[in-house]
Amino acid sequence: MNKVILLFLFFILSPFSVNSQEITQTNTDILYREALEAYQTGEFKRSLELTNRGLQLAPKYHDIRILQVRNLWALQNFEEADNHLDYLLKNAPDYIDVKPLAFQRINKYEDPEEGLKFLERLDGIYTSDNELGLKKAQLLNAAGRLDQARELALELIKWKGLSGGERYGLQTILNRTVISEIGINYQYIGFNENYSRNEPWHYIAAEYQHNLSRTALIGRVTFADRSYEQGKLYEVEAYPVFNDRLYAFTNVGFSDGTLFPDFRTGVSMFYNFAKAFEAETGGRMLFYNNNSYFTGILGLTAYSGKFYLNLRSFLGPQRSDQLVQNYQFNVRYYLTNADNYLFLRLGSGISPDETALSTQIQENPTLDAWYGNFGINKTIGIHHIFQIGTGILYEDITSERQGTQIIGIAGYRYRF
Repeated sequence: MNKVILLFLFFILSPFSVNSQEITQTNTDILYREALEAYQTGEFKRSLELTNRGLQLAPKYHDIRILQVRNLWALQNFEEADNHLDYLLKNAPDYIDVKPLAFQRINKYEDPEEGLKFLERLDGIYTSDNELGLKKAQLLNAAGRLDQARELALELIKWKGLSGGERYGLQTILNRTVISEIGINYQYIGFNENYSRNEPWHYIAAEYQHNLSRTALIGRVTFADRSYEQGKLYEVEAYPVFNDRLYAFTNVGFSDGTLFPDFRTGVSMFYNFAKAFEAETGGRMLFYNNNSYFTGILGLTAYSGKFYLNLRSFLGPQRSDQLVQNYQFNVRYYLTNADNYLFLRLGSGISPDETALSTQIQENPTLDAWYGNFGINKTIGIHHIFQIGTGILYEDITSERQGTQIIGIAGYRYRF
């Protein structure tokens, strides 16, 4: 009977004795290693016991205190975690992982105004920090303080040494903090003597853009004059933003069916990943004379320093037993901010998004085309945006005859 009681007491008390032995460990490196292993396996309470013991022995062991903060976050004890984070910011602000830890705390505030209050403290510690400035602009935007967010982003994007991810974030803020814009664009297309009709074409598009909280809405009217025929295209576009990584493009348009599709629609989804990359997938549908034509789209964009690098492919429709294809490479070099840049486009084929030229693919679907254009987008003051560019398109007119087109573009936008 005594043996049974002793055995029962052994099983009851042994966990306490083991726990007591581990918690009374005096080697802080071992304590930290065991606490980290417990944290990585989701045993946050156990890890917290070990970090508590480690800080009793070595209050200046910063790695243990950083892990203490993470444990408390995992257990939703933000008040106590903030006390330890305050200690680190006061005594070891430049210690590795302290600044990233502080930035993670900003993300945990549900109210962006609370995040801004905490960020004000960091601003006095990490002065002239690109990432901190970007975070402040994002919080101002989330708090609905659009004018302040835009003003800060315009200032930050002039700084040197911005990473591709930081520039992408600032450009996103600038795009989302415009209230309204009106614009007019002109496109000239001239033809060489190889064309049977070589009178120039003229396209004029007027548009109005209004930005809601997370969606940009655009209405556009395009007038085309080909000397022998005229037409109008009416379009509505929207850019709904779902979160910081995901947004979409949608388009609906209709015309009288002379120089443009009777009806057109399209959608693309854009997803930001690895901070400086953006992937696109989508499609366009054009309707001509009760016939429909679908084009699939794939794209990839990279932001590298001051460069915007984009690859896009448009595949379809199937015409005359041949798949219509367009491949293009787009480059922007940002001079100061998101509205001041040089641009270059090189490509083969013509995409359905190029409304002035896309009808030529419908007329000659199996023939090849190559083109290139370049220009500049420039702001004057805070309201005026100008764009000017030129380009050349070389295409098959027939299987035995080629032609060259000269393209000129000019545009003006007024931003409210």
